Amino acid sequence: MIASIDCGRDPVEAAMWLARAFTAGRRLRVWAPDAPDHAHHVAVEFVHPVVAGTRPLAAVVADPGEAAASTDARLVIGEAGAAEGAVLDADLFIAADQPDAAVVLSYHLLWELVQVALEHPGLVGNAGAAGGDSTGFLYPFLDASEDDEVSLREALGASAEAKRDESDGLAQQSLESNRGALEHVATAIGRAAHSGGRVLTMGNGGSATDAARLARLLRRSGIAAESLSTDYAVATALANDLGAERIFSRQLDAFGQPGDVLVGCSTSGASRNLLTAFDRAAGTGMTTVGLSGYGGGSFAGHASVHHSLVVQSMSVHRIQEAQAALMSALCERVAGPLAATDRATEGTR
Repeated sequence: MIASIDCGRDPVEAAMWLARAFTAGRRLRVWAPDAPDHAHHVAVEFVHPVVAGTRPLAAVVADPGEAAASTDARLVIGEAGAAEGAVLDADLFIAADQPDAAVVLSYHLLWELVQVALEHPGLVGNAGAAGGDSTGFLYPFLDASEDDEVSLREALGASAEAKRDESDGLAQQSLESNRGALEHVATAIGRAAHSGGRVLTMGNGGSATDAARLARLLRRSGIAAESLSTDYAVATALANDLGAERIFSRQLDAFGQPGDVLVGCSTSGASRNLLTAFDRAAGTGMTTVGLSGYGGGSFAGHASVHHSLVVQSMSVHRIQEAQAALMSALCERVAGPLAATDRATEGTR
């Protein structure tokens, strides 16, 4: 039986195993059968790192029909037992049995620790490999020699705990500071749902997968929702023919209706294609919501952004983790009033 390494409980062991797999020339194959947005987020996280100066690593969303790789272990985020009955064709299995914010934190920590481990080729199986870009800005206190794996593991473990604390604190702060805005956005979504409207979401890169996750969570709460970021044929056609700035505004011409709600997800709050879409949506009678970090970025004060959910941080990973907590809180607020209204409607029939 293939052993499972729990990324949440033992992030250092998971990172060291994965760094050695990458050093051996392997791809990371990710599978999240109940939440494909998470698998796509992991893939883009490794292939196109959001942190400048770090190396791209080969990661793909696993194909369930692909032949299983020969390996002595697999990585798991969530309940390890959930992976036992799954086809063994993925190196990282993500189970949908814990809060989304915890899942996002787990694979962010995995990425961060792997990048650092790869800076120590003598400890991950390829002593002759050239060192990459310095990750001192991620772990400034790390100073482990190439033959001291114990010190490396201890430093990674201590930093992982510090980042967990930082993430938890930022999530709680964001939930508190956005309490009023969450209520307003939930009301707007509920109003749209009861009038036959729907929620459209959008984002770029990792934020595109966050937008897809929000649409998934809203559908689970009984809200009609779709992400404008998920159709690769539409997105690439519009980017190729009209430019990346119009990939969302053009879709609104086809799909957006007055009374709908448009939610844009961004870490920086500065994406031009989202701002262009907000302008188009507001001009056609849609309600717009900006979900951003960096203190709101360009979303803050932008006339076409009616409601803002803001994370006060400059760290892309910590922003996305706090945004995941905000999304879950929003869906909880939407689901309660919607269910109550449905019961009241049912009682009048």
